[in-house]
Amino acid sequence: MTPPPEPTDAAVPAIAGLPPLASAVRRGVAYRSRRFTPPALAALVEHLTRAGPAALAAVERRQLAAAWGDVVEVFADPTSAERRRLAAPLARLSGLSPAGLDAALDTVLGGVRRALAEELVEDAPRCLEPSPAWVVLASNLPALAVQPLLPALAVGRPVLIKSPSAEPLFAPAFVAALGRRLPPLADAVAAVTWPGGDRELEEVVLARAGKVLAYGGAATMADLGRRAGRRLLAYGPKLSLAVIGAGAATDAVAAGLARDVALFDQRGCLSIQAVYAAGDAVALARRLARQLGALAERWPPGELTPQATARVQELRATAAMRGLEMPPLPLASGTVIVEPRPQLEPSPGLRTVRIHPLSDLHRLPALLAGWRGRLQGAALAGEEAWALAPRLEALGISRCAAPGELQSADASWHNGGVSPLAALAA
Repeated sequence: MTPPPEPTDAAVPAIAGLPPLASAVRRGVAYRSRRFTPPALAALVEHLTRAGPAALAAVERRQLAAAWGDVVEVFADPTSAERRRLAAPLARLSGLSPAGLDAALDTVLGGVRRALAEELVEDAPRCLEPSPAWVVLASNLPALAVQPLLPALAVGRPVLIKSPSAEPLFAPAFVAALGRRLPPLADAVAAVTWPGGDRELEEVVLARAGKVLAYGGAATMADLGRRAGRRLLAYGPKLSLAVIGAGAATDAVAAGLARDVALFDQRGCLSIQAVYAAGDAVALARRLARQLGALAERWPPGELTPQATARVQELRATAAMRGLEMPPLPLASGTVIVEPRPQLEPSPGLRTVRIHPLSDLHRLPALLAGWRGRLQGAALAGEEAWALAPRLEALGISRCAAPGELQSADASWHNGGVSPLAALAA
């Protein structure tokens, strides 16, 4: 592979009519930027629509899987030119610590490596009418682009990725590397960015997109739903939790819970925000606090915003006034509170988790009924916890895993209960 170019917020085919590269700076990170107008974006979408399907059809499945695997390994290697070029800018833009970013990239890229790509590409149905898929990314997780991109390419659908303005660099770097490794892909995939909510630009894309995959907040999902209709596959805000059976609250389980809390600084839809424990909740809280403290040394927390800090400080003060068990931890390392009330509440962030004692775990699905459709994953430990899996899935939970594995979903995961291959091939 040829050396990667300097960071840019766009990876596009070599066609006429595109805006020139200009200098840009965000949060102290300098990069090259293309500022799209509606005519320029229309030219790009038209090229993907016209040339993309044929370009993908000309690529053999084994070639696609091999090229994908090679590029993923390059970006997974901390010593590669691509990874080194992006590491500092991504840490600054994402607000993660350098070690936290490394852990995040290892996890996301670990779910799309060669073996999974070979399996996914081999099993994928071909899209019969491959109009472009428009992928709208959120800024909370770096490298998220690889999750929808692999299944889209596997079914033969061209892709336009819109990166968030807050982190516009990873997707273009990855897409450009794919094009260098397997040149036909340069006519089938593009990654660009523009300020979210620009209706004039978005209508250009919606006029030709056959599918829209969107990650983001509820307002964004509602707006796109009104305009994209049934083409939209929405990955909106959801919450994940853990269920620990009596006798299952071991040090190993606590270490797994800590990983699922701390990874991505608790920003992901699979980040644990609450724990329901049938056994000794106080003992589990102390184990979890120790593990979070140790993990904060390996993966130091990223940026502590004033807003998040204030929310957690208020929660800590309220817990102290109520006399709740709260093992001592520095604010940046996390917060663990034993909350006797069973009602589920979202975490304020900064690796904060409530542990709810619940001696009869069979009560849990009824307690969570009001959250139906807003739950994403459950980390389960112990037979009685795993026995709840079917009832939790009926509430909309689409991933159950052991503590420590919840965040390690791969690109075959049926996020929201929907097969990515089936959705993109339809």
